[in-house]
Amino acid sequence: MYKLLVVEDEKSIAYGIANSIPWGEWGFMISGVCGNGLEALEQIKKDKPHVIISDIRMPEMDGIELMQHLNQHYPEIKIIILSGYNDFEYMQMSIKNQVSEYLLKPTDLDEFEVMFRKMKDRLDEENRKKIEELELKQAYEESKSLKLRKKFNALIKGYGYNEEEMEEEFLKQDRNWVGVILISFDVPNLKDKNAFYQEQIKIEELLNKNASKENITGKFILNYEEKITGILSAEEEPEEDVMRGYAGKMLEWILQEGNISAYVGISNFYMDFQMLPQCYEQAKCCVSQKIYSEAKSLIMFYKEMQEADFDYYAISFDVEKILREVLEQQENELEDTLEQIFSEFRGKVILDYDCINRLSLELMFNLSRELLRYGVQLEKVMKKMDYTYTCIYSFNSLEGKKEFLLKILQEVSKESARMKGEWKSRSSLASQIKEIVDAEYDSNQISLEYVGTKLYKNTAYISKIFKNEFGCNFSDYIISKRLEKSQKLLADPALKIYEISEEMGWADVSNYIKLFKKKYGMSPKEYRNILQAGGILPKGGILLKGGGSTAKHHESN
Repeated sequence: MYKLLVVEDEKSIAYGIANSIPWGEWGFMISGVCGNGLEALEQIKKDKPHVIISDIRMPEMDGIELMQHLNQHYPEIKIIILSGYNDFEYMQMSIKNQVSEYLLKPTDLDEFEVMFRKMKDRLDEENRKKIEELELKQAYEESKSLKLRKKFNALIKGYGYNEEEMEEEFLKQDRNWVGVILISFDVPNLKDKNAFYQEQIKIEELLNKNASKENITGKFILNYEEKITGILSAEEEPEEDVMRGYAGKMLEWILQEGNISAYVGISNFYMDFQMLPQCYEQAKCCVSQKIYSEAKSLIMFYKEMQEADFDYYAISFDVEKILREVLEQQENELEDTLEQIFSEFRGKVILDYDCINRLSLELMFNLSRELLRYGVQLEKVMKKMDYTYTCIYSFNSLEGKKEFLLKILQEVSKESARMKGEWKSRSSLASQIKEIVDAEYDSNQISLEYVGTKLYKNTAYISKIFKNEFGCNFSDYIISKRLEKSQKLLADPALKIYEISEEMGWADVSNYIKLFKKKYGMSPKEYRNILQAGGILPKGGILLKGGGSTAKHHESN
């Protein structure tokens, strides 16, 4: 809908125009009704209309004065003059002030409709052209910006640079010293990443407007790692105090623009622009010191890094101690152990800024391997917490990294305690199963279902627990116990083999003989013959594998 303002001093005509015409059907809505030009100007300031339909003769400010003012200050507003005076002078003034239409009173509804439908088509076409122009402009700016970003990223990555392009885009003539400044933001709970990205783009624009001061020229880009990075050039190597003041101003601008605290890293300066990749890594190293600093704002120079003498490579986690504290649920001691290590790094300047991440990952990898011996899988615990190993990199403070490790280890400790409880429960249950089997293995009713009923457990669980605890199947154990008992019964010649078979739970004697022979290498009858002949059986009555029949061997002796 396009907004239409009615300017007419005769109220009956004004409100007749406003209320008796189906403006909505023609694509318009009445935004106001004014009695003269002065009232119209006030209304225009509040709610700028697309079209004004105005009388000529009005008190205080007439239609001619209103046309002149609009033509000078609001040329985009369309003006339609509605007058009862068919005067050539008014027509001339209308044409001079670029009036869109000139209508004489009275005007019928059909004439209004034709004119306003044409006006809507005209406005639609103008809007379409404006949108096209805006899109072309945006596409051009984005293309231009993309090319600049590509060049910038190529320079700090160390490839694809061209000396002429370098000077044209990033340097001023006779400014031979180059360095890099990198800005990192302190945003602890970033939820809307897109909003933060837009905020960074605004800060990038702000810095580019204000970054060139005195001896220093700067070009700032949100680079491929989404870090605002500036390539600086100067006629001579900047003094530290100058650079500190320069960076301090940036921090003030950023705080005013987005109310965001920031960290600034400043590289060394060199007379060779091909050193820019090294400069970028130096600046990156500097801003990463915020991990170890408790300061809310930080300006760090790479020269300070080079002078640091902290021997952080000598520090490591005591994996055995931490494992013991985890397994024994010593939460206070565990927290103290982690704190001892992290406190070593607080307030230090560390050239290898990533070392605390590597130490933390090394601890988790080593613990993961050791915990498997106790049935605990560290990765599964982390997955339940919606964590991965790489989450350690997302915490920008020592406290955050320590809390990340502590939370994981506390959950691992709880899982370890739960596993211990399960082991005890399983061991106790396995013992109960074995007691029942050992007491009733020769009973015809012994089975998984029978034991499960007695212990109120399902058969699959009974079978699994038994095998895990004793290393053999439930049925194999019963067969072995019955065969061992049958060995003793075979020593009594008064018992028939089929009677022993039935007593041991085998109604089919052939099945008993087959199982006996499979285990001992001879039939029950051969075994009995050896016993009666006073032969010597191998230990436990089990014949070792070898050539020839054992029975015949003993008979020949």
